[in-house]
Amino acid sequence: MGNSIQCYKPLVLPLCLLALTVGSPGLAIPLSSPVYAVTLRDGITAFAGVPRLISVTTTNNTIRAWSAAYYFTIELPEDASEPLKKLEITQTQGFDVPRYEAQRTRVFAGDRRNRGRSFSIEEVAIAQRTLTLTLEEPIPPGTTFTVGLYPVRNPSVTGVYLFGITAFPHGEKPQKAFLGFGRLHFYRTPWI
Repeated sequence: MGNSIQCYKPLVLPLCLLALTVGSPGLAIPLSSPVYAVTLRDGITAFAGVPRLISVTTTNNTIRAWSAAYYFTIELPEDASEPLKKLEITQTQGFDVPRYEAQRTRVFAGDRRNRGRSFSIEEVAIAQRTLTLTLEEPIPPGTTFTVGLYPVRNPSVTGVYLFGITAFPHGEKPQKAFLGFGRLHFYRTPWI
């Protein structure tokens, strides 16, 4: 089970970033910057309540492991005012870049241990270090949901891997909201 650190005041942010260097293998650090407005006159849609990155975990944190899954759990609050249509997950740190099996990507209500209904995926696009996930049916406000990614295998280089998470509301001109960084730490086992 992943741990999370919540940063809601700008003065707390440096302490939270320091926590990236310590702590458990799965860690989510939400950056809090309020997102205001809903639908503007020119058709731009935005979240009124900030979606929150709750945790990022993996089923196996050993380098080169073949059967791992990475889970990104996000809360879309009741006051979000707009449903969530798209997510971008960008690897911002880590030497090796895993290849993902796009067709195995899953989105479901709840977390990895308490799964609810599944959400249909319209498209999964992978370009360099960014995976973009577009849903057929937007996720409604008031939902905690999890994205499951399935790499072909874990990175072959040990270390901390950071993933920046960006959410987009439903609409023709969505205003993106950066949710923060998720952290996975991959280790070498004694026999490798």
